[in-house]
Amino acid sequence: MLRRTAPAVLVTLLCALALFGTTTQTWIHAGVTTSLQPVTVDVTGSDAAPAVTALGLVAAVAAVASVLGGRWLRSVVGVVVALAGAGAVVAVLAVTTDARAAAQPTVGTRTGVINEGGDYALTGWPWGAVAAAVLLGLCGVWLVLVAQRVRRQASQRYDRAAVTGAGAQGGDGEASATATSGTPAPGDVGTPTTVGQAQAAEHADDIDTWDALTRGEDPTGD
Repeated sequence: MLRRTAPAVLVTLLCALALFGTTTQTWIHAGVTTSLQPVTVDVTGSDAAPAVTALGLVAAVAAVASVLGGRWLRSVVGVVVALAGAGAVVAVLAVTTDARAAAQPTVGTRTGVINEGGDYALTGWPWGAVAAAVLLGLCGVWLVLVAQRVRRQASQRYDRAAVTGAGAQGGDGEASATATSGTPAPGDVGTPTTVGQAQAAEHADDIDTWDALTRGEDPTGD
């Protein structure tokens, strides 16, 4: 079972780590003017979108946990991973839509200046995060499908084993009933060596022997 789910779990873990890795890079170059001089502040993804970092870690931990659990846990993990990927896409797109709002807290902390002006330029890393998040969501769906397929295959194997066991018990019951009642099975019609016929022959021999003794004859003599 683990061999069938390992590829999905491994790819999920890689996508989660890739998403987390993008947040360690610079997402926004913020150019602001202070009272002394213009300053450029590099804002990382973890500062611009802390939720993306958290969701990447959640997905990675969930992927590792799915290895230790059963089919139901893998289904739950798949749903969690898919939701994490969707949430990460929304969070990243919020940054790309309004880079100034995303960078302003970090810029204010580092420069002590909060104003409406400035130049906020996005790097390519937010789009890399979007790609990783989309792949992560697809991996979540993959995990759910794999868990469902493994559960279905296990159920089919159980059903086949149950049917085989019932057939074997039915065959034994038929043989026992035939031996007890002396009625031949359909495949044994015309066979003179059944248990019931042998018992009838022995009973007829006993009657003949008794009749011979009654007549004063020796039943052992020919």
